[in-house]
Amino acid sequence: MRAVNNIFLQRSFRRAVLLLLLLCALVFAGVVLQQKLHQPKRQFSIPQQQYFTESRQYPRNFVSTLSHLTTPEHYNNSEVVDDPRFVAKSAPYIPKIYRPYPNYESLLWKSSHRGRFNPCEGPRGKPISKNLDDQVGVYLGDLGFPEPMFGSHEAVGFNGDVFFDRYTRYGAYGYGENDSFVKNWKKPAKVQWDKVNWGKLQEQCFLKNADRFSADLSLLADLPQDSPRRQIEPEARTAVLIRTYVGKTYSDNDMQTIRSLVSELSLQSGGEYSVILLLHVKDEEIEIEKDEVYQQVVEENVPKEFWDMTVLWNIPVVSKRYPRLVKMKLTDVHRSQWLSVQHFALTHPQYKFIWNWELDSRFTGHHYEFTNKLDIFARSQPRRGLWERNARFYIPALHGSYNHAFRTFVQRFENEAVWGAVPIDHPHPRPIGPSPPVGSPDKDTDYKWGVGEDADYIGFLPIFHPIGTEWVIRNEIYGYLGQATPRRASLITHSRLSRRLLLAMDRENMFGRHMSSELLPVSTTLLHGFKAVAAPHPIYSDKDLPAESADRWFNPGINGRSGSSQDSPFGWKRESRFLDLSWYYRANLAGRLYWNFLGWRKDWTGGRVYEFTHGRVILPSILFHPIKDVRPDANSMGYDFNFQL
Repeated sequence: MRAVNNIFLQRSFRRAVLLLLLLCALVFAGVVLQQKLHQPKRQFSIPQQQYFTESRQYPRNFVSTLSHLTTPEHYNNSEVVDDPRFVAKSAPYIPKIYRPYPNYESLLWKSSHRGRFNPCEGPRGKPISKNLDDQVGVYLGDLGFPEPMFGSHEAVGFNGDVFFDRYTRYGAYGYGENDSFVKNWKKPAKVQWDKVNWGKLQEQCFLKNADRFSADLSLLADLPQDSPRRQIEPEARTAVLIRTYVGKTYSDNDMQTIRSLVSELSLQSGGEYSVILLLHVKDEEIEIEKDEVYQQVVEENVPKEFWDMTVLWNIPVVSKRYPRLVKMKLTDVHRSQWLSVQHFALTHPQYKFIWNWELDSRFTGHHYEFTNKLDIFARSQPRRGLWERNARFYIPALHGSYNHAFRTFVQRFENEAVWGAVPIDHPHPRPIGPSPPVGSPDKDTDYKWGVGEDADYIGFLPIFHPIGTEWVIRNEIYGYLGQATPRRASLITHSRLSRRLLLAMDRENMFGRHMSSELLPVSTTLLHGFKAVAAPHPIYSDKDLPAESADRWFNPGINGRSGSSQDSPFGWKRESRFLDLSWYYRANLAGRLYWNFLGWRKDWTGGRVYEFTHGRVILPSILFHPIKDVRPDANSMGYDFNFQL
C-alpha cells in the first residue's frame, strides 16, 4: 500500500494523469463541436413550440403598486377633481374623484341636447351624481406600467394617467365596508344592499330624464315654442345585457361589478343606459311565459336587489320565430347565442344599441368612460380602409398612431378594399346598408365617408378572415353559399350591436340563413354594408415580445392580417399564444393581475405580505377576460389549450 502511495506522489505520474485528462477533454470537445456543425435545422413538433421557445426569452414583470406611483405637480383635467374629504389634498397617494361624464350644466351641453339632465337617486338615498360616497376614486400619475402589446389607451381615448385600486374602484359598491381602517381611503356610508331595488332606481331615473330620450313634445312644455332645442333629435338609449344563467352563484365581486355597472352607466348618466340581467333558463320545460313561473324563477336564481332588472329567456321562447333554424337544429346557445339578443331587440324597440356583456369580463376603469369613449372612437372612424384595419392586431410600437400612421401602413400592404356591401353571388341577402358616396375608396381622398356614423358593431379582437385558417368553426355556414360565402369572424361575443344590425340578423335567420355566433354579427355587417369597428383597446402580455415578433405571431396572414392563413393565431393548435394575454376566452394574465388587484396572492405577487412591503396593487384601465369564480383560492391561471395538442 505504501508503494502505491509513493507512485501517486511522484511528479512524473501526476503529469501523465493531467495530460491524459486534458487529451480526453479535447476529444470530447471535438465530438460536441462536430455534432453541432452537422446538426440539422431544429424541427418543432407542434406549431406552437417555436412560439413557446421564443416567448420564454422575454418575461415581463408587472410592478404596479402605490409605492411606484409618481404624482405630477400640476394636472389639468376637469374629470379628475380633488376629494374634499381629504384635508391634505397634495399629500402623496391621496385618491381623487373621477367623473368622466359630460358637463351637464354647461351651456354647450344644454344647447346641443333636447331635454335637460336631472340627477337621479342612488343606493344611499341621495342624488348619486353629487354624493361623494357614490363616486369612483383614482390615483393620478405615472406608474411605469408596461406598455400594452396591442392597442393603447390613447387610441381609444381612455385616460392613461389614472390608476385604480380595489377600494377606490369598488368601495362605493360594498367592497371593504367591514374593514376597520384603510389607509388613503374614505369609507362610504354603509348600505343595506338587500333593501336596494336597482330596477326601480333605473326606472325612476329614466322618467326624471324622459324629455331627453322621447320624441313627445309635451315633455318639453317648459321650452318656448320657438326654441331650437325642440328641433334636436332625442338622445339614443342603450341597453346593457349582462348574460347570466339559472344556478349561477354570485360572488361578492360579481355583486359589486353589477352594482358598478348600474351606478356608472344608468343612474349617473340620467338614464342614458339601462342595465339588465339577461337570465338563461336552461330547462326548456319551465314555462317562463307564465307570470307566476317567471317571478319564481327570478326570485330563486337572482339576488334580491336585482330582481326588477332581470329578463328571462329560454331556447323555445327565442327560437319560436325561426322555424327553419329549429328544423336544422341550430338553436342551441353555442351556435345561436344571438337569438336571445335579437328577441330582446324585438321586444324592446326603445334601445338603439345593445351591449352583449359577458359577466366573466371585468373593466378595472370607469364603465362610463369605457362605453362613451368607445362610442366616440367608433363614430369617428372613416369607412375607407376600416375593414382592412379591423383585420389585424394594432401594435403601436410597430404601427405608430392609429388614426394616421397605422392607416397608411395598412394601405401600403393591403390590396383588398371593402367598400359598401360585399357582393355575393346569391339573390339574398339584399343589402340594406348605406351606399358609398363615390365609386371606389381611393376617390374618398379626405376619408370623409363614415366619419360621424355610429358603428353597428364594436368588438375587442380583430375582425379576421376565417377562410384559409384552421379556426374550428370557420365553415359553420347555413343557407348562403356554403364555404364560398364571404364572411368575417370576431371572437368573444362581448360586443355592442346596433338595433338595425340585430334586425338584419333576425331577417336572415327567419329565412334560414345562419352562421355560428362568432361569425354572424360581423358577417351580416359585411354583407349588408354596415359599419364594424374592432376597438384597439389596450391588451397586455406576460411576455415582452419585440414588436416585430408580436406581429409575426399574431398577424401572420396574407398582407399582414391576423387571419386568412393556416398560421393564424385563431387556428387550431395555435391559440395557446393567447394564454399570456389579458383578453381572450382562455387567458391567464387576466386572472393573475385581477387577483392581485383584489389583494390576493397569485403567481408570487400580491397578497397581504406583498402589499405590506410594496403598497396596494393599482392598475390602469384594463379589460379582462376571463374572470370566473372570483375567490382567493380559485385557480384563476389554470387555462390551457392542451386539448388541441
